[in-house]
Amino acid sequence: MTRPVVAVVDPFSTGSQLASELARRGWDTVAVISGSSVPADFRTGFRPERYRAVVDAADGDPLARLGPYRPAHVIAGCEWGVTTADRLAEQLGLPGNGTRLSPCRRDKFAMAERLRETGLDAAASLATDRLEEVLAWADAGGHWPLVIKPPASAGSDSVAICADPAQAAAAFERVHGRTDRIGGLNERVLAQELLVGDQYFVNTVSLDGRHYVHEIWRERRTTVDGAVVYDYQELLPTEGAEQRVLAAYVVRVLDALGIAHGPAHAEVMLTPRGPVLIEVGARLEGSVTSRGPEAATGRSQVSLTVDALTAPDDFARLPGTDYRLRQHLRVVCLIASRDGRVAGEPLAELRGLPTYLCGSVDRLEPGAPVRRTVDLFTSPGHLYLVGAGRDGIERDYRLVRELERTGLYRGGPRLGETVGAAR
Repeated sequence: MTRPVVAVVDPFSTGSQLASELARRGWDTVAVISGSSVPADFRTGFRPERYRAVVDAADGDPLARLGPYRPAHVIAGCEWGVTTADRLAEQLGLPGNGTRLSPCRRDKFAMAERLRETGLDAAASLATDRLEEVLAWADAGGHWPLVIKPPASAGSDSVAICADPAQAAAAFERVHGRTDRIGGLNERVLAQELLVGDQYFVNTVSLDGRHYVHEIWRERRTTVDGAVVYDYQELLPTEGAEQRVLAAYVVRVLDALGIAHGPAHAEVMLTPRGPVLIEVGARLEGSVTSRGPEAATGRSQVSLTVDALTAPDDFARLPGTDYRLRQHLRVVCLIASRDGRVAGEPLAELRGLPTYLCGSVDRLEPGAPVRRTVDLFTSPGHLYLVGAGRDGIERDYRLVRELERTGLYRGGPRLGETVGAAR
């Protein structure tokens, strides 16, 4: 018998893990490539031999080329594929999120406006191609300091916190008229209020409009010369007043944005006025090594996504939020303070940390070039620290930052000279 098929649009980043997980369940995968804008670093995990076929959506009619494989599902493998997956699923008459609200799932200004239309709190926002409008909006609304960023990118691409008009002008210039990390032209610039509070992200998988919350993380970011970069994320237990508030809010966000099928990754600030969405992606969380969440909870967003696709009856029996922490888990993102190269001895020390489980640092080689970290895309890598207690994880986290200060990146200044905490 012919094995059933899932079409994955742009199976890069975490999406590259779907094919092997589907194969374990007896399913095949067809890769659909939506375009050429995915950065080379995100394509490194793509292995064409894992797929029954690779379809280039820019080469001919993708519907006609997908037809012989009769896919049962079409999903996005990463942010680049979200819009194409929406369109193909709808055209093929397959379960999906539809195209009516697709713009609200990609454009952050439209996203915030949609939330307000449905009665949900959202960040005060302005999308414009004129710097003068940004400055007038900030003055009139009392929005200093404010955040400047592209309206439809990902991975903290060109996100800047601006305290005054001069900083806003510089940030506006870095965004306007430039191509973002997703390959889109920034015809407009997004300005938003700077949300104050603790930042979290929430990973979900949905089926027929029913949402399963699998991971709630407390997130910390820092700044490098004004650029907002990832520091670390810590997986929280299900229980807790904050977790309940966050899960309930995110479920309402998913409903408002029409995310009824598949994985989603939401970033939320828990402010004094309650939870406020920063952004949500209708796809898997990016740059994840599933071994980490599986070691901590027994499952991952990847495995749950495949459960929903291949065993929907079993998935439907899962309660809304029931994951349990078997071990504590922290994901630490490396931060290079300037361009340089990786030094071999400190790299070996990183991999030898007592709580180190895995991470993209396994692929780093001594002497590999690194760029100054200004967003997720320019981080040299990440580490999963896992342990029975938090003390050991905190100790090893501090050792990571110490190694960065004292020589992990040859030729760079001490990290503490350029990095400050941003809450």
